Amino acid sequence: MTTDNSGDVRLTGIGKTYDNGFTAVHPMDLTVPQGSFFALLGASGCGKTTTLRMIAGLEEPTSGTVHLGDQDVTHLPPYKRPVNTVFQSYALFPHLDIFENVAFGLRRRGIKSVKKQVEDMLELVQLQEQARKKPHQLSGGQQQRVAVARALINHPKVLLLDEPLGALDLKLRRQMQLELKRIQTEVGITFVHVTHDQEEAMTMADTVAVMNAGRVEQLGSPADLYENPNTTFVANFLGTSNLIEAEVDTKNGDDIILKAGGGKLVLPEARCSAPTTTGGKVLVGVRPEKISLTHADDAGSIPEGRNRITGKVADASFIGVSTQYVIDSPVCDEFAVYVQNIERDGRLVPGADVVLHWSPAHTFGLDAAQSLLAGTVGSAGTEEEAA
Repeated sequence: MTTDNSGDVRLTGIGKTYDNGFTAVHPMDLTVPQGSFFALLGASGCGKTTTLRMIAGLEEPTSGTVHLGDQDVTHLPPYKRPVNTVFQSYALFPHLDIFENVAFGLRRRGIKSVKKQVEDMLELVQLQEQARKKPHQLSGGQQQRVAVARALINHPKVLLLDEPLGALDLKLRRQMQLELKRIQTEVGITFVHVTHDQEEAMTMADTVAVMNAGRVEQLGSPADLYENPNTTFVANFLGTSNLIEAEVDTKNGDDIILKAGGGKLVLPEARCSAPTTTGGKVLVGVRPEKISLTHADDAGSIPEGRNRITGKVADASFIGVSTQYVIDSPVCDEFAVYVQNIERDGRLVPGADVVLHWSPAHTFGLDAAQSLLAGTVGSAGTEEEAA
């Protein structure tokens, strides 16, 4: 484990309010550890790009400080910070070949012998064969890798990536996600990556900060955010969640027993971020792929101790890897269930009576005072129009 903290990014009380009174980023503290791949994830307008630009020196913070390691860089211009930025537009020089694009930063600093460094960098991004081509002769993914090589050759302590894969098609984007992760692992420097794409953040980052309306809503590893969301925004924004309004009935050891739709559900108290006073309201969450679907005729075969809800199949969509069902139930009129297509039950068609069941360990509890729709596409402040 590295003890070198020179590439830590530390934001202390950092905030940005514009002259028109709009607060893009509310004052916050955030530490990005040296050598990590860190993602700022959120919908357009959530403050993630403003935060990145304050680290880069392209935006003056209204409050707070930016430290890179022990160095306070808050008031330093971008070119004096040990930071490089890769933008969505790549910004390559069209008249220079790939070798000279990558060499540009070294030549500007007056370094004469650049051949070895440039060749090493082109090898890192696997573009040795393209060195004498012009940018327009390369694919979008290759141009993106040239932009990364050009930034890394300056040996920044931190590489900032602003929606770097936004201009690529889906297949190329997925390839580049793995490619960027490989490059980051090889060079070992701190990457801070801004994206609105949940899958992209979860594929690449060690740590994700989910931003919403200028604040960090939750911070953690991709698996932790997905399995243990603290708010409805995070539960809905990262994948799909079924949220059920329930009432606290009793406690049984480490479990909370809840009443919902005339039935009982069990929730481990450790997985509940809401107050659990008897009679109080809680939102019970479960991910669609954690749920099993059994035809009502086979309900007797469901093991004891599982949370269960009855319902009727409203819709079924076969999407290859899984079938996505929408279930009408007393607790939720559009309950999503994803079933892997291993042994398909031909009786599970629209109109069929079913039982949904899952392990209480896969249940999470949230504060019922929040909006059920926070974080869903189309709700206020979460649309994903291009930034």
